Amino acid sequence: MKKLNILSILLIMGVNSFSQTVNDMVRYAITTNTGSARTSAMGGAFGALGGDMSAFHANPAGIGVFRKSEVSITPYLNIANTSSDSRSVRKASLQLASLGGVAAFYNQAFDWKGFNFGINYTNLNNFNQKTNQFVYHSPTNYPLVWANEANLALSYNEEIPDRSLMAYNVGLLEWNQELNQYEPTLWPAEEVSQHMLIKEEGYQGEYDFTFGTNYKDKLYLGLGIGIQTIRYKYRSVYTGKGDQTNFYGIDQYNFNQYLKTEGVGTNFKVGLIYRPLPEIRIGAAIHTPTYFSLTDDYEENMRNIFFEADEEGYDTYESFAGPYRYNYDMQTPWKAMFSLATVLMQKAIISLDYEFNNYHSAKYSNGEEGYDFYEPDGNGANNLLHSELKNTHNLRFGAEYRTNSVLSLRAGYAYWASPYRHTSTGKIQAVSGGFGLNFGQFYCDAAYIYKFAENTTYFYNYKDPEDPLYDVIAEPVKNKYANHEGKITLGVRF
Repeated sequence: MKKLNILSILLIMGVNSFSQTVNDMVRYAITTNTGSARTSAMGGAFGALGGDMSAFHANPAGIGVFRKSEVSITPYLNIANTSSDSRSVRKASLQLASLGGVAAFYNQAFDWKGFNFGINYTNLNNFNQKTNQFVYHSPTNYPLVWANEANLALSYNEEIPDRSLMAYNVGLLEWNQELNQYEPTLWPAEEVSQHMLIKEEGYQGEYDFTFGTNYKDKLYLGLGIGIQTIRYKYRSVYTGKGDQTNFYGIDQYNFNQYLKTEGVGTNFKVGLIYRPLPEIRIGAAIHTPTYFSLTDDYEENMRNIFFEADEEGYDTYESFAGPYRYNYDMQTPWKAMFSLATVLMQKAIISLDYEFNNYHSAKYSNGEEGYDFYEPDGNGANNLLHSELKNTHNLRFGAEYRTNSVLSLRAGYAYWASPYRHTSTGKIQAVSGGFGLNFGQFYCDAAYIYKFAENTTYFYNYKDPEDPLYDVIAEPVKNKYANHEGKITLGVRF
């Protein structure tokens, strides 16, 4: 954790050897949930509109638009479908999308017409999903990675990595006395299949405490404090299946990983909405980075199963590493938002949000024993954040049409650009639609959101820093992700 050998960095569905990584930062920096059903149905494009409970998460000035006090709740159902080379698996989860209230104090007689305060919870990310991946007859395998890691550590007079020691303990590595090096006991040609089963769980949520005001129904100002919580769990089981003719009689081996990340962070937001004309609204907001204090709990184990028992009667060997705990801080990118909306004849709304994310401001800090996550060779977590990530430009578009005083129809689109400098991994898109029923004091909104993304991942990606001849790179696995979300918001004005 403090100084992991870069050779143990393994790209496995975003969890790399349980050190702090580029992928971890991206996981918590891209927030794709937008709260209430109305906001979600319109693609989250509410930065210049306000008047919705979830709107002041993006632009705190949106709270100044309220003329009446209000409370609302939004439960939602998420069905995550992951397809890896035509193999699909689904996971459904029910969570709270948003819950909150606004105390509005509006007086038409004064220039400063409103002073409002609100508290709202917004679910920013749902991490619940499963992934099932297969590779057959790969020209490489995991034991070859662990052997190369061990040999390089020996050449540097360093300790053998935990994974290599586990592999040796269970009989996946052996010591060649003639060559003075470790070698795998199951070579790639003797391995008939590789399988990875991954289960992810958890959420990322934010509690917003927001104050806003209204000047002459033309200028709205807002200030907010956000408190975010993260709870993320990752479990994976990697299985390599041996051919019955392999020299050591290995049937199959398992490599299991577990990670739990929990923590709390704080950010600040400031924003404004200006109405130069009754039909036009312009919005702008700045979000500081979220400053997290996080804790990782992780452990790994290996199991090697043989076709026949050995002389001592054992056909299975196991080895464990951990559990370990690591505390550190994380600073996500700061954001700037610019919004434009038009309200036509009090019947139609068209809204556009642009969001800039400065990934150059992202970093890790305060690791164990004062570790700053920089390394002289450029392979520290912060070095890699700066070299592998780029600033992003995200867009959200929404529309609403009031058919009558009760029914409104809505649609939206959202695009989150990939923050990776050398790949399109991380790009997410969403299309949405919904409707709202306004009964005056009481209202009900419904939305459906379809999010989709794709990427290419590797079970392992070992690159030797001195000789590419010893690189061990897994066969690529193409993944497609599709999330189906349904939301219902129930609210009361008073």
